[in-house]
Amino acid sequence: MNIRIKKSRDADKRKTIWLPMEEDKLEEISNELGIEMTTEPNAYIDGSMDERFSKIFGYRDVNIDELNYLMKRLDSFDSREIGKFYATIFGEKLEKMDDLINLTFNMHCYSLVNNFSDLDKLGKDLYLTEKG
Repeated sequence: MNIRIKKSRDADKRKTIWLPMEEDKLEEISNELGIEMTTEPNAYIDGSMDERFSKIFGYRDVNIDELNYLMKRLDSFDSREIGKFYATIFGEKLEKMDDLINLTFNMHCYSLVNNFSDLDKLGKDLYLTEKG
């Protein structure tokens, strides 16, 4: 996912990066922007090409390493799971990065109904989600 990132809200230097990325490349970009690798929020998201991502994450301080890990988790999701992920964030009003990462491990607990045209298929999907 394309994300514009910078060291802080006030920083002028920003870079558009594609996450997830390898740790060594992430460290190189962090050094270029002056971002220290810590456990605290150390970067500022300055926008994204993905509208859903921007509505949830856009324009806030994050830990770049945690963000990269979250993007690695989301990279393995199919389009249905991504839709469910964003709907759950909205419904549960999740904001903290650790809650979002934990959610990626618990997507099996949620169902998203977005098409009522085939009730038989819908019932099977809901049953399979509920029973795992």
